[in-house]
Amino acid sequence: MVMSSPTTSGSPARERVDWAALKSYIAAKEAYETQSGQPAPLTDDECAAIAVLLRPAPRPDPDLGTKNWISFINHFLQVRRQTITFRDEARQEPRLGKAPELRWACFLTFDATQDTFPRPGYGLADSSAKSPDFTRKQDAKQYAAKSACQWLIANGHMLPSGELPKQPKPFASSASAPASATAPAPSKAPSVPVSVPVKRSPSRSPPTEPSGVAAAQVQQALPTRTSPSAEPVPTQSPRQKPAKAPRTTSPPKPSGSSPPATASPSRTSSSSPSSASTPANGAALNGGDTSELPATRRVVELAGRLNLPTPRYILTENAEVPGGDFWNGRADFDYHPLVPDGLGTVTKAFTKKGAKEKMAEGVLDWMLAELERRETKRRAALRS
Repeated sequence: MVMSSPTTSGSPARERVDWAALKSYIAAKEAYETQSGQPAPLTDDECAAIAVLLRPAPRPDPDLGTKNWISFINHFLQVRRQTITFRDEARQEPRLGKAPELRWACFLTFDATQDTFPRPGYGLADSSAKSPDFTRKQDAKQYAAKSACQWLIANGHMLPSGELPKQPKPFASSASAPASATAPAPSKAPSVPVSVPVKRSPSRSPPTEPSGVAAAQVQQALPTRTSPSAEPVPTQSPRQKPAKAPRTTSPPKPSGSSPPATASPSRTSSSSPSSASTPANGAALNGGDTSELPATRRVVELAGRLNLPTPRYILTENAEVPGGDFWNGRADFDYHPLVPDGLGTVTKAFTKKGAKEKMAEGVLDWMLAELERRETKRRAALRS
């Protein structure tokens, strides 16, 4: 397929491509697809060679403008006492002869109203459109914040400059739901007046006696009114029955049993937020456990597992901010065909160490996705 050509002026011989053989190869693949209606089978080496020759043009990312939309959102949250949730979504675009391109989409949700962005009219053309994705996770987050800011501006909650109006419109607060949920709890407090009759007729009971003794004396006072001849009996019964009264009558009747009924709602209401926050804390701990090692160390380990070269982090100081300790960098994989173009590229990262960590984080995200893709493919092959 390759022939040598004569040289001139002593220059080294250059190999000449056998174009006829290449055309014959292409014709055979086209004939197969015409007859079978299926893509022509290609080996991994053929796919890698074609990917080098037919390198696809990079997909342009949506325009983000020059404003820092995340800063606008943070200002709104601080002033209006609101909270939001960001959700990242990893996507893999298949490419011929190379690993799928890893791209990111992001969604922003207001916790108080459950409005999620991008949405139709704000970042999306219509409900059937797919949300935009980006090569950098930070750009996807910026786009979600931009869509939310456009909605806030359209509804009078924010000015086009990013400032907030002096007389803002009401914005639903997530604190109103817990307040209404805990409000009915005090309605159970009227059970306390059970002890009121004890306070009306304790002429014989000293104030220092427990409530169980007072209740026992009230019960004994009732039969003395109907049987006047039993006057000596009350003098003996208070000595015998007060000891028994706290054991038998104090659990069901004393007023001390009613406060736990009123206190239990407060305990359940106070424990419910803690139990709700426990999964979030546990998830945070689990997330921390998976990333105890630095991203650079994890990249080295995953590169060995994926049979990929360990990347070299090439850093250059950003000339736009001289002396500002900002750096540009790229991860060099020696042009390995399975590695996406531009993987691990950063610009204007603060400090040399910070730039290297950001590069490693981008590489790590792709390696984890690639490892999962291979494991899924392996499991599917075992099941078949």
